[in-house]
Amino acid sequence: IIVNRIWKHYFGRGIVVTLDNFGKAGARPTHPELLDWLAVGLVDNDWSLKSLHRRILLSAAYRQDSAVGELQQRHDPENRLFSRMPLKRLEAESLRDSLLAAAGELEMRQFGPSDPVTARADGLVTATRGPRGWRRSIFLLQRRTQIATLLQNFDLPRMNPNCIERPVSNVAPQALHLLNNKMVHDLAVSFAGRVREEVGIDQQAQLQHVFMLALGRSPTAEEQDISAQYMKELVAQWLKEQPDKKEEAHQRALDNYCHAVMNLAAFIY
Repeated sequence: IIVNRIWKHYFGRGIVVTLDNFGKAGARPTHPELLDWLAVGLVDNDWSLKSLHRRILLSAAYRQDSAVGELQQRHDPENRLFSRMPLKRLEAESLRDSLLAAAGELEMRQFGPSDPVTARADGLVTATRGPRGWRRSIFLLQRRTQIATLLQNFDLPRMNPNCIERPVSNVAPQALHLLNNKMVHDLAVSFAGRVREEVGIDQQAQLQHVFMLALGRSPTAEEQDISAQYMKELVAQWLKEQPDKKEEAHQRALDNYCHAVMNLAAFIY
């Protein structure tokens, strides 16, 4: 059962789809021999979960890309046979932590009391910033009536007695939150400030550093060209409003660019 659950977290669904039902009324495993082999291996390795994670992560199944080719479309359209790696959106806590980490606002301090949350007059529930930033989402105080809005919008499970499996939705408030929320915008400004501090004012170096910090890779040649054109248009737009503040226009354009990257599907998935 634990092997099946860990597999589910990596591949989006379990070898037995019904996580809470391994009985006759539940779904049959798609790969029964694989499930048995992993379970026996767990026991043989003294119940070491680390060894189980390593075995899955080093497998060819896990290291596939997510492209859907003609062969997969014909023989495994629903990916029941794990012929490709499914796209998975970051869980609510991971998404919030990733936004903070990119902005350089993630405080790694552990233990101690939970971080408080505040219900604002406009109905949003937000975490209180500490002297060195925000801590990871796992340290947020959770009350049934006061769940951080960002986490709630991205399907944080409700605090009911049982949660067999997290819901995964794809709805407009999620995109609107990342696009319009003031805290996300402030984090984008901090992100841009971090980039300027670490690589200076060279625009090409800035764009490459944004990609590396947010997505863990360098931009492709096409992405670099599109980004450079986007920055050029943003700078021109800001200069229209304040023609005498060229340096500030470049700073604001980078703020906007970092905000756009935080809204990319490549950042969220």
